[in-house]
Amino acid sequence: MKRVMANTTAGSLWNASKASWAYLMMAALLIPSLVWILRDRSVWPWDQAWYGEVSVDLWFWLGHSLNRWWSEMINGLYLKPPGIVWLGQLFVPFRGLFGSVEGALLFSILTTQFILLAILFKIGQRMAPRSGLIPVAGVLFASGSQLFVGLSHQYFVEPLQALAVAWCFYIALRAGDWPKPRTAIQLASALLLGVLAKTTTPLYCLVATIYAGYFLARMPGKWNLAAEWKSRSSRTLAIAFGLLGSLCGFWYLRNIATVWQHVRDSSSGDIALNYGTRTSVLQKLIVWSQLINPSFLSPCLLWGSMAGIIVGGGLLIYRITGRSAHGRLDMQPLAALSLIQIGILLLAFSVNITVDSRYMYALLPCVAILLMQICMFVPRALLVALIMLGSVQWAVVNAYSFALTNRLTGHSNWLIPLQANSSEYDELSRVVRFTSDVGDRYNIVGVQKPWLNDNSAAFFAAKERLMSGIRNYYTSLGYAEKDPNAAMRRIEELRTYYLITLSEQYQSTPPDFLNIVSLPVLETARHDAHFKLCAFPTENGVVVFEIAPDFRASSIQPGTSIAVPNTRQ
Repeated sequence: MKRVMANTTAGSLWNASKASWAYLMMAALLIPSLVWILRDRSVWPWDQAWYGEVSVDLWFWLGHSLNRWWSEMINGLYLKPPGIVWLGQLFVPFRGLFGSVEGALLFSILTTQFILLAILFKIGQRMAPRSGLIPVAGVLFASGSQLFVGLSHQYFVEPLQALAVAWCFYIALRAGDWPKPRTAIQLASALLLGVLAKTTTPLYCLVATIYAGYFLARMPGKWNLAAEWKSRSSRTLAIAFGLLGSLCGFWYLRNIATVWQHVRDSSSGDIALNYGTRTSVLQKLIVWSQLINPSFLSPCLLWGSMAGIIVGGGLLIYRITGRSAHGRLDMQPLAALSLIQIGILLLAFSVNITVDSRYMYALLPCVAILLMQICMFVPRALLVALIMLGSVQWAVVNAYSFALTNRLTGHSNWLIPLQANSSEYDELSRVVRFTSDVGDRYNIVGVQKPWLNDNSAAFFAAKERLMSGIRNYYTSLGYAEKDPNAAMRRIEELRTYYLITLSEQYQSTPPDFLNIVSLPVLETARHDAHFKLCAFPTENGVVVFEIAPDFRASSIQPGTSIAVPNTRQ
């Protein structure tokens, strides 16, 4: 008996040691991204700034007014699911540790990415229980993809969505040996997390959900809920996601109309034409298929995976012909499900107008599963070579993100090099403080540049309130406004106090679709007595006008929702 207990204890310690090593490896793979977010000084544009603003406001109201906090929880994001800001608010208090609010919020993204890698590692362990290298290969391939590295540096919802998708595929993998109640609890929790991240997530989880649902419907055995409730993990999961589900349901009931309208506008409406084109499904399918390589496989894994397919295919033919009794080649159902899921999503992307590789990121679990399946087909020597290729890709991609190399042809547009120059960041901070001498009023940003726009200014104003307690509100001249007279009326109707814009030489000529009225409004302000040019020292062409009180026409209250569609991608 003592020997059995000793062996059991030794086995447990060995398994714990292997798990600890795996988690340390995943953390090490994320260290470059951690350094990146600590050093980067770029201004968050548009959607990222909006997510940041709401995250900061949620944390502020949590400590000042539970009524306002609840209102912000439900109404702060009204076009897009609020999962990223509900999670992000919990990281705002760590801004001192990371040196900025941005660093603290991006650490929530890194935490999400770490959990995603952990789930992929578990999937690899189940797919190849006799191999310690294949789960490592899957994690390395995923963490070295350009979209993984690029979106680890951006405050977007796609990492949370990808985590939910990976969770669903892990559930599909375990559905055959889990009790039915456990599968149901896990699947419901994963789908709930998915719809909190992004409205379209169920489509990304479609095949895995159907596969898991098949086991729930056809697998023999009773629904022993009482037995499963004794499991601490299932009980905790059911309670936590039950409460979260109530909040999620209330949010969707309140905002479903605007959310659905946003989905239509950003995918197939006229607004989407600013981010894509109408063309045939076949042509779009080609475009989307071509994005797979820079997003996940470039610069090394495309050739490595092709070599793996050729070698694995040769071994398969060799085995089928009966000339070899070695090299069992297991085709995992999960790999087939992943391939089907990728095909469904590429087809769905192709019937819409918008083209953005970021929308592919939640397919990363499917791509990693397919790469691990290829690794299961090849001899150990080639597997080691593939892992070495993955290591090279991880190093090259991270080096490019630090601008240490420019030798990355066909790179993803979301792999953005580090910006250590803080000039634009500091200038936006100064202009927000300058126009926030009195709180609770509207200011208008008269240009739409990545570093100077209404969303970015509003985010900086939310951060400013954490220090000074003063909060002003910033909006635009109107989303993609084309009529200068309508833009001037907007300034009047919102009782605007300051107009912030850029001098002529810092604006684009001809203007893009977001800045058609920027120069005409600047010209009008220079010659209108109601606009007083402020003495604001600038290195980046910022121009600030103070607006006379008699130019303000209405009594719209600051903080109320402005009817400007936030449909930037």
